[in-house]
Amino acid sequence: MIDPIFKTIEVPCTQKRAFEIFVDMPRWWPLDKRSMSLYQAGGPAKSLTVEAREGGRIIELAADDVEHHWGTFRIFSPHSHLQFDFHMGLPADQTGQVDVIFTPINATTTRVELSHGNWEGYGDMAEMMLKGYGGSWDMLFGEHFASACSA
Repeated sequence: MIDPIFKTIEVPCTQKRAFEIFVDMPRWWPLDKRSMSLYQAGGPAKSLTVEAREGGRIIELAADDVEHHWGTFRIFSPHSHLQFDFHMGLPADQTGQVDVIFTPINATTTRVELSHGNWEGYGDMAEMMLKGYGGSWDMLFGEHFASACSA
């Protein structure tokens, strides 16, 4: 078993706001740095759509108008917990799992804990995915999401 990666940050906003910003991924996800479109269509994705509900999907619309299903919400518990399958660029049956927990520290600060596990779900690509996302979550979550919460 490959251990999950864990990232924890504190953001200067309420629990509700931190949750809403995370779910509004198009607001903070850098499609010019991380998208399937960069690899398959040669340019940034046109958009990212998040169906904010249990069973809802995360869908990228690539520069060439191809849709890429990134994942599906398995737990959607406003404003405390999200869990979604994450298989960006892979078939839906080759998936990791991302958990995000939002805990208020006080009226204006929230601790947000992200874990990405089930690396075995990626099959033969498990080690490569772990290496890639180990550093990517620092940028995606620790920089871009955190910055959106500070705005």
